[in-house]
Parts: sequence; C-alpha cells; structure tokens
Amino acid sequence: MLRPAVVLFALVLDGGCNKAPQGPVLEPVTSDSVQDEGATFQVDVSWQRVAQREAKIVVKMTTVGIEQTDSLVVDVKSNGFVITDGVPDWTGFIRPREKYTHDVSYKLLDDVDSGRIEITIRHSVDSTMLWDAELLFDASSGTIELAK
Repeated sequence: MLRPAVVLFALVLDGGCNKAPQGPVLEPVTSDSVQDEGATFQVDVSWQRVAQREAKIVVKMTTVGIEQTDSLVVDVKSNGFVITDGVPDWTGFIRPREKYTHDVSYKLLDDVDSGRIEITIRHSVDSTMLWDAELLFDASSGTIELAK
C-alpha cells in the first residue's frame, strides 16, 4: 500500500517532468538553390505567427561550397502590412559555409484582411535579380494564415 506522501511526491515529479508547451514554430514556405557567378547558396523562407494579425518572415541563406557570394541585397517588401520588428532589407556577402538569417515582422493594417509579402534577392551593384518569391496572407478568419 502506497502512503499518501509517496503518491503526492510521485505526482509532483510527474508534473515537473512534463515539457512546457512550445510557442509558435517556423513554418517552411519555400527552399531553393541559387547560382551567383561561381557561388551557390541555399535560400529557405519560413514564417511564424507572432500575434493574431502579425507574421514574422524568416529568410535563411547558406553558401554551398567554397565560393563567397557577390554583395547581395535581400529585400522583404509588403503591401497591406506595417513593420513591427526588424528592417525590410539587408545588404552583404554570404561567406563560404556560413549561414545568414534575416527576419522581419509585419502586422496587417487595421482596415484590411489580406496582404502580400514579396522577397527578392539581387546583386547590390547592378540590381541583377537572382531570386524572388511572393507570399500571400489572409486574416479573414480572425487569425493570420498563409494563403495556399
């Protein structure tokens, strides 16, 4: 027969071992390999719901091989959104075997239920377009979702 103190101790231990619920996770949107005059880099775009009408866009870039990219501009433009955290653009090089993550959060404007995010990667010197993607979001159900 188990004593009440032993049962209570076991219940406390069981409750302490449970993991806390995790917050919002990044949801992958697209992944591509991009050529840049001798260098190749991987682009992975994800998004995360930050609040009911707010989304965080995450652009991860990783070089493949031993060549550095030219100077790049990553631009995350929006229509129907306002920036709540971060900056819409980044300029720089991606060195061999290094990763770079650029993220920016947007909130839908009060008077709209949908918006568009356009992500472009181009050369900083001559603006040659290397890669682009468009993400459409909808919050007509009350919570922001990526439109499929």
